[in-house]
Amino acid sequence: MYLESRRTFLKGTAITVAGAAIAKGVFSTDAAAESVKASKFTNTPDTLSFYPPLDQWEHFQELSGVDWKRGGINRHGVQSEENPDGIYVNDFMIVPTACSNCEASCGITAWIDKKTFTVKKYMGNPLHPGSRGRNCAKGYAVQSQMYDPDRIPFPLKRAPGSKRGEGKWIRTTWDEAMSTIGKKMADTIRKGDLLSKKSVMYHVGRPNENGFVPQVWETLGLDSYNSHTNICSSNGRTPTIWTANDDRTSPDWANAKLIFLNSSHAADAGHYFAQSAAFIADARKKGAKMVVMDPRMSNSAGMSDLWIAAWPGTEAAIYLYLANRILNENMVDKKFVKKWFNWETLMNDSEHLNFMLEQKQISKFPAGRDFDSYIELLKDMYAPYTLEYAVKETHVPAYKLEKLYEMFIWAGDAISTYIWRAAAAGNRGAWMGGRSAYFALGLRGAIGTEGGTFFHHWHVISVSGKGGSATVGQGVSGADVPKVQAWNELTWPPEWPLSTYELSYLLPHLLSDKEWQKKWNDRGLTVPSKLAVYIPRMYNPVWINPDGFRWIEVLKNEEIMELTMNLSPVWSETNWYMDYVLPVGLAGERHDQHSEATMPARWTSFRQPVLRVALEKSGWKPKNPNRATLEAHIKAGLGEVWEENEFWFQLCTDFIDPDGSLGIKKMWESKRHPGKPVTIAEWYDAAFGDNLPKLKETASNDPRYMNEEFPVYAYLRDHGAWMEEDKIYHAMERELKFEDGEVISHGHKFAASTMSVGAGGVITAKDHHGKDTKIGIEIDGKKMEGFATLTKKLEFYTQWATDWHWREYAMPFYPRNDDEKNQYVHLVSHVNHKYMTEENAFALNTVFRLPYNIHTRSANSKHLMEISQNHDPIWISTVDAKRLGFKRGDAIRVKIVDTVSGLESGHFVAMAVPTEAVLPGTLACSHHGGRWKLTNAVTIPNGVSDGKVATGSAPRDLNSKEFLAESPANAGKAGAQTIIDDYEGTTGLNSFGVPVAEVQMDGKEGKLKYVEGIKPFHTNRFGDYNRDSENIWWDGLSGSWQNAVAAPHPDPVSGMHCWHHKVLLEPAQAGDKIGDIFVNYDNNLKVYQAWRDKLSRGLDSNSTLRRPRHIKRPWVNLDPSVYDVTIKG
Repeated sequence: MYLESRRTFLKGTAITVAGAAIAKGVFSTDAAAESVKASKFTNTPDTLSFYPPLDQWEHFQELSGVDWKRGGINRHGVQSEENPDGIYVNDFMIVPTACSNCEASCGITAWIDKKTFTVKKYMGNPLHPGSRGRNCAKGYAVQSQMYDPDRIPFPLKRAPGSKRGEGKWIRTTWDEAMSTIGKKMADTIRKGDLLSKKSVMYHVGRPNENGFVPQVWETLGLDSYNSHTNICSSNGRTPTIWTANDDRTSPDWANAKLIFLNSSHAADAGHYFAQSAAFIADARKKGAKMVVMDPRMSNSAGMSDLWIAAWPGTEAAIYLYLANRILNENMVDKKFVKKWFNWETLMNDSEHLNFMLEQKQISKFPAGRDFDSYIELLKDMYAPYTLEYAVKETHVPAYKLEKLYEMFIWAGDAISTYIWRAAAAGNRGAWMGGRSAYFALGLRGAIGTEGGTFFHHWHVISVSGKGGSATVGQGVSGADVPKVQAWNELTWPPEWPLSTYELSYLLPHLLSDKEWQKKWNDRGLTVPSKLAVYIPRMYNPVWINPDGFRWIEVLKNEEIMELTMNLSPVWSETNWYMDYVLPVGLAGERHDQHSEATMPARWTSFRQPVLRVALEKSGWKPKNPNRATLEAHIKAGLGEVWEENEFWFQLCTDFIDPDGSLGIKKMWESKRHPGKPVTIAEWYDAAFGDNLPKLKETASNDPRYMNEEFPVYAYLRDHGAWMEEDKIYHAMERELKFEDGEVISHGHKFAASTMSVGAGGVITAKDHHGKDTKIGIEIDGKKMEGFATLTKKLEFYTQWATDWHWREYAMPFYPRNDDEKNQYVHLVSHVNHKYMTEENAFALNTVFRLPYNIHTRSANSKHLMEISQNHDPIWISTVDAKRLGFKRGDAIRVKIVDTVSGLESGHFVAMAVPTEAVLPGTLACSHHGGRWKLTNAVTIPNGVSDGKVATGSAPRDLNSKEFLAESPANAGKAGAQTIIDDYEGTTGLNSFGVPVAEVQMDGKEGKLKYVEGIKPFHTNRFGDYNRDSENIWWDGLSGSWQNAVAAPHPDPVSGMHCWHHKVLLEPAQAGDKIGDIFVNYDNNLKVYQAWRDKLSRGLDSNSTLRRPRHIKRPWVNLDPSVYDVTIKG
């Protein structure tokens, strides 16, 4: 190496790389230093957050980091034909999309190497208002999922003559699959009776989109859209629905003074993950304090200012202790409470006040009906929630509760919280914990404020299903789609009329319980006994739901589930029992509009298939515009991988209703090109343009897009995200708008001439159907939107609860003694310490998530799997472990016992890890571990022989005109099956993340035992990216499929599956290995039935409605008449 003068260096021909002039010849350290002086890049950067400006995204050159580290600036210039030893220069096109590895929808950008047409890396999107260019491990893992060697490369069909679960598959085409599935759906829909409208079920896990598939189901006229929500967050949603008639809270983390987590948001796995963590970090940098309430010392608890380790399910006692002190120490924000609590409703309801007196919830009848009397009533009602009581019930030391109260008062009205999973997901009655939390916040006026807590519908954009103006039949935003004329008892069972979402985890139990079906059919309902078509999506119900063996039993039964298919690009325990597995794209391989309430703003991201976008930007044209994503993925070497939007567009128009006789075809037929399905650009240009006026105005006036055929779509294609509104505070005080004889509330228009003000200041007006609708509230002469409740205020007195047999829970409340625990059992956790009567009895917490795992969608990412090993032991306190004689690494049996029926469900074997980081008497074991498969690989007999068509003759290079001129002809059709690169007919099954197990089941009992761990392997498919597959060091045998042992525990109010368990710990027996499970799933059915029969309060002969009309019933719009019901005695 020699030194070279700056003049000599500059004599060489230079090219610009990332803003730096880099010579093709030899250069020295000094020369390199000179060359980067004015550059954005340096070999010693101050920050790693650099992103080039948007106008460089289509052509951006950057030195290869992989190459650089093998010599850095001491290398010989830039690589070229003349200088092969130089540093390689990446020639990138940067395409924005959105992550799909959790529900936060953070922005990501695909850095596509033009020379090889591969995604070299995924980074953040600096234009995304929520994630702000940042990603967590799951976001960066998208690349490893895209190039997973085991991803399914073409549509699969169960081999003719084989049974579900035998593992025999053949390659098929998209057209064949759509023909079979479309005909089955059409034949069912054409019947037109009630059962037909309930018998084609779509069952989604993480939808990660805002309304597209629900709109499909609405156009099909079906009430059979099912979701995973009641294994996730129903107990978190119920308190916001009862209080504000909103789906969830929306905290302003970034501006909070007190971040109060009944969860593990900041450093673990709370909702919205990286975005929440970043906003919380911003707040703490400004001096905010953080409290974490969790019986386990999570990462978040470890970095908090105060860790509150409460006994599971007792959190309401803490919130009501806070309320007691706020009330009795005169720290109430009386202005807010008087204005926005529905106190008049309570004080004018003498009947309920007398009921409260009879129940001893209050000690005396209020002296008056005024606001001061209301405050005195509250003081009386919450006086028993003393410090001594809270300490005894929650097992939290007094000094910690006193410190919590001090912080709560110090923060004023800038207290942010989020009640979602955690305690809410684990415990029966935990929805009252959320109610009590919002009550304490409301007393301090911390609702809707800067730094406070608000509600989700003001902070979210949902337009994915609203592109109707681009179609022949839907009308603007779907206004002309007929409402659905059915109510599905399989998703909304009559025992749980107030469930927030579908009791989807009970599907196999409801389908196999003939007595239950007969009972309700005899009482006048029409209950399906089978499904014509079952379609899980981004969901692995066999593994994730409780009582997994019963799921297997029902999925294998072709009389109960006649046709099954999963839109999935990866193998799973569920896919093993499907008839069709159809590979649709992952995060950077499909279109979605996706928005979440991560901040006090309304933003959306736009997920899109990045390789397709890169091709189109380079000038490529698909042969079939309705299969552009499929063609693009074939060109890119991913295989015959499609996307859900285009799949449903074409299935509806060409396979379900090709002649239009069902009225479905026109709903998805392009207005621009009648007879053909609507295109992606048409649909999303309408969806965004018809519903986001600021976005439409911006795109239409931007010189870059104003001349585009679809300017709004083009804007989102290039930016990947948009913010329609920011800094949304006190939104309930927005005044009603009056324009052209109409009054506008929450964006909806009503005839101003029909407006009237009624009791409590509630404003009503007629909608365009002539229906009287509550649109706002008048307070002190000001007409405001208010909340979405019946009173337009926060309903801490939920008067309508009486109509649904839950009168005693109309106010925030928690049992104050053992007698009340028996009386109000619905609010007492099934793992309350009162049930821990044996020396080896514990409350098991299973609901915490590993921050770098994606439920069951991590096994196709080698990087996430590598960092997730040995993270599923049983955490047990050191005092308990010493008492029982357990040491670190010991195998122990964890026996699950139900506290309602007394029945045992079975046991799983896990590894003991004694620790100070868990509350004595409780255990923790994440349910992320325990994945399984029955074989290591599957050979598709015609997988290679049916690959008749090459994906193209030109090398993959976006700079090549020859490459861009080629496109697969007849993609997805018979005779056009493509040759899959480096595919030899056999594919592994999640080789990086899932060990092999042996499963036995006999209709009553089930067993699983692992027989082979994960091993190093060699792969040719995506071989360059997966050269490290031979470096696997883990075996994946540290977890247990504990969900299968668990019986369903439906909360009697919300319908939430309550995940926690009472367990008995025993030493492992001879032959036991970590991961073994034994399940009595016959008992599990009886456990579920006991919870249903002893705790729920369902419809009866006095019922006239299936559900309160004012509570949102998600997914499809129902005709109002289907709410009406007559139940025979």
